[in-house]
Amino acid sequence: MTLSIDNLTKNYGSYTALNHMVLTLTPGVYALLGPNGAGKSTFMNLITGNLVPDEGEIYYDGIPIRELGAKFRGILGFMPQQQGLYENFTAYRFLSYMASLKGMGSREAKREIAWALEMVHLTGQAHQKLGAFSGGMKQRILVAQAIMNDPKVLILDEPTAGLDPKERIRIRNIISKISTGRIVIFATHVVSDIEQIAKEVILLKKGHVIAEETPDAFCQMMEGKVFEAEMSETEFARTGNAFPYGIS
Repeated sequence: MTLSIDNLTKNYGSYTALNHMVLTLTPGVYALLGPNGAGKSTFMNLITGNLVPDEGEIYYDGIPIRELGAKFRGILGFMPQQQGLYENFTAYRFLSYMASLKGMGSREAKREIAWALEMVHLTGQAHQKLGAFSGGMKQRILVAQAIMNDPKVLILDEPTAGLDPKERIRIRNIISKISTGRIVIFATHVVSDIEQIAKEVILLKKGHVIAEETPDAFCQMMEGKVFEAEMSETEFARTGNAFPYGIS
């Protein structure tokens, strides 16, 4: 199973969001890191078919995904960053609705919903309305809809954004558990979310892949470049006000 990114380029007028990206992804978790505007969302939207590239191609097992069409979308799972949930739906009804959109029959949907709820630890909340869910529970229900129907390519757009430390750990553990036999792309700004579960880290900047390494290799690259020091407020003030917004 291989997802190949060949010379992928996307422009918005005179602005180049992705610039001749080349990658080869195999089963495992890939962390997609980069500042706002680096091209992460554009890349994910090109894979899901929400955008069309200006140049280049995306291949799944050697076949362009534009040729695979619905067949590729059938093996694709996507968790968006924005929580566009129906607050009056129960968790079970929401997943039933998503199962219908994925083309599942009633028997298959029932099985997949039960499995997905168990995977994200929400079986006991299946009949609660989504409007009563915490932020972390809403993130987990979005993970649940993404993993139904056994997707081979799973895209997660900042699944831990805005969560407290306990929920961040829970989401990370879920992703680690479901990653076997899938290509998982995990977009995030937080390195601690992926350092224990990522197979590789893909670092984007201004539409370019500037590095692709294992987490350990990135840590080794930073040796001798990151320092920590303890000092009083008076000593800190003498450093030249390195942090203009003060001490937190």
